[in-house]
Amino acid sequence: MTLKYVLPLIALTATAVSAQEYQLFTELRADQVRVSGDNETLWSLNGTYFLDKKQALGPLDQFEYINKVSNVSASFARAYDDNSYGIGGEYFAQNGLVVSASHQRFGDFDVSSVGLGYLVSENFIVRAVAIKPEGEDTSFQFSASYNHQLQGNDYLGFTASVDDEFDFFSISGKYFASLGGDRFITFGATIADNDGSNSWAAEADYYFSKMTSVGVSYDKADNYRVHAKHFFNQNWALDAGFGSNADNSSVKVYSLSVIGQF
Repeated sequence: MTLKYVLPLIALTATAVSAQEYQLFTELRADQVRVSGDNETLWSLNGTYFLDKKQALGPLDQFEYINKVSNVSASFARAYDDNSYGIGGEYFAQNGLVVSASHQRFGDFDVSSVGLGYLVSENFIVRAVAIKPEGEDTSFQFSASYNHQLQGNDYLGFTASVDDEFDFFSISGKYFASLGGDRFITFGATIADNDGSNSWAAEADYYFSKMTSVGVSYDKADNYRVHAKHFFNQNWALDAGFGSNADNSSVKVYSLSVIGQF
């Protein structure tokens, strides 16, 4: 094989590999909420930039369970004539320490948080976060996440969280698996207790390919959502969904997202 054929082949191979590595994630979303004939459209825009590339696990929107890459994020939303925004970031030091901070404003209400964590291993992280709502006392939340690696990129991930007064706790899990032939599946579930009031939620996604998937979610309050997502190329995707309540069909939510990954 001559050099003039080798060089284009190398270029194509490099492009294919780098196309599934991303540093910037953005989403523009519109939710139209309909309740007994009344309509309201909610808008949101968010983005996260990672200081190093993140490798997709197969599907272009699936990545490792425990993030280990420093990042900054920002979000903006408008709902019911009120604006809200948020900024935040995480820094992962080489010695395993993790520092995080965020600030969110909902209308005239502010919430700030500062966190400190430690990456015990590649598959285990613990965190403590101090949360300060405007005009209220500071509360603390503690969490631990563990990733159990299975065959290939398949994994089982778990996260447990509790507050400093043990009034709230939650346990969540996620299963990601390849079915072969560019087909994948994910399952997720969360159970929580908030001062004696318990709740649960579950979701599942099926990937026909690395670029196309459908999903469904359901929770204890009988809220449900179905959606479909498709990447038109390595960078742009569209997600369309419908949600309602099994006991109150007058509530309907139509959603549409434009997603960019670079």
